[in-house]
This record gives sequence, C-alpha cells and structure tokens, in this order.
Amino acid sequence: TTTPSNCPSKLPTFFLSHGGGPLPLLGKDPPLAHHLSELGKKIKKRGGYSSILVVSAHWEEKVPTLQITSNPSLYFDYYGFPKETYEYKYPCKPATETAEKAHKLLNDAGIKTANNNKRGYDHGMFVPLMLMFPEVVKVPVSQISLVSSLNAKEHWSIGEVLTPLREEGVLIIGSGMSYHGFFHELPRGVSMEAASKSFDDYLSAAVLELSGAKRKEALCEWEKGQYARVSHPREEHLIPLMVVAAAAKDDKATRIFHTGGKTGLVISAYQFGV
Repeated sequence: TTTPSNCPSKLPTFFLSHGGGPLPLLGKDPPLAHHLSELGKKIKKRGGYSSILVVSAHWEEKVPTLQITSNPSLYFDYYGFPKETYEYKYPCKPATETAEKAHKLLNDAGIKTANNNKRGYDHGMFVPLMLMFPEVVKVPVSQISLVSSLNAKEHWSIGEVLTPLREEGVLIIGSGMSYHGFFHELPRGVSMEAASKSFDDYLSAAVLELSGAKRKEALCEWEKGQYARVSHPREEHLIPLMVVAAAAKDDKATRIFHTGGKTGLVISAYQFGV
C-alpha cells in the first residue's frame, strides 16, 4: 500500500473500543459500527500500511505471544448469541513476517516471548476489522497477546519496543474497551453512566492533554482515576491502550470516538499520531 505524499511514513496507532461480543455486527450498536466503518475508510485513504498487528483484550499468555498460525480461523470466544454469529468468515492472511519482527524486537530488548501456531483470530480482532474492512482486509494480520500479569508498566515496555514497526508499514491496533464495568457492583447512589463518565474524564485527560513521561505516569497509574476499579474490575480491556500509547511515544493523540450510546455509557477510542 502506498503512502500519500502528505502523510508521514510513521503510521498512527489506535485504541479501539470493540463493543460487546458480536453486537456491533448485529446492528445492536449503530454508533460504534458507524465509527469503525468510517475509520476503516480513512485508514484505507491514508494508506502506507502493509500489515496489521492487533493487541486484543481477549488473549492472555504468561509472556507476550505472537500469532503465527498459517491459516487462522475465527475463534468465537463469546457465548449466547444468535447462530449466525458463529458462522462468520473473515479469511485474512497471517502477518507472519510482522510477528517475526515483533518477536525479534522483544527478544533483543530482553523481553521473553513465545509463538503460537494454532490460535485463530478472536473477536477483539475480527469484530472491529469486519466493520472497518468489510470486504476482508487486503493486508496480512496477526495478533500479539497480553501478558496475564496485566501489569500496566510491563505492557508499556512492550509497546515502546514495538515502536519501530510503525516505520515499517505495521498498523498497531489495541482492541479493548475504555469502560468494562458491566458486571461490577456499583457504589450506592452511583450509576454506571456516571462512573463511566468520571473514569473517561481521567483517561481522556491523560491521553489528550499529556505526553511523554507524564502521559505514561497517568496511564500506568490508571487506578487513581475516579471509579477506576468500577470501570475495570479486571483491566484486560484497558491494557491494550498501554501498548499502543507507548508505541506512539510523544505523538499527539486525538479522540476518534466518544459517545454515551444507547445505555448512556461513556465510551472512547483514541488515535495516536497522524
């Protein structure tokens, strides 16, 4: 894919909110589906990418693990949805070369890694990409796992090491949710909507108003945000943000999605760089 002359060769990174299971694909979350569809068009117009590396909330291993499956199927890691949602097809090519580059960068930095040659694409990958690139994305795609420690600083270090990939045509996408407190008991008198807004205010201030060491500190210490643990009782949906924010270094961030949605929940997505 060629890069228009007015675009820098260094690709942006993204933190996307991928919605609940396959709901955006079923037309149950129109604002999110529309956002992802429009984002895909913008990315295609920008060009400059030759592969995609997805950091999904739905894959954890003891060490960062690269997907090198030769013919990845879809891994339907959700339950209780209509039959059609277990029959989706999205035949991508694996980004084996990108996975090998990431593996080498991490190992050279002293970060132990592993490969997985069996795992398919989970819904943290295929739900947003099916909406962004409905005709099936033309470039190869691989995933990298989270580390099961879910330690923010550890994932920040991983993201920093992956930075050079942005200048080699790799689009790095973190797929999670800025709010994921759906099953947590709320403090008395606090609504889910209010909790999500309070935490989103903290998160967005950290991403949009800070850079460098200050951004890192605010994001890695995310639990300081009001209702942080209500918003993320377990932080696997937030941690992909650490990877893509770190890979972005000091690049300016923009909020590319922000809505109360049907439930009134405040959900955001971010782009780092241009």
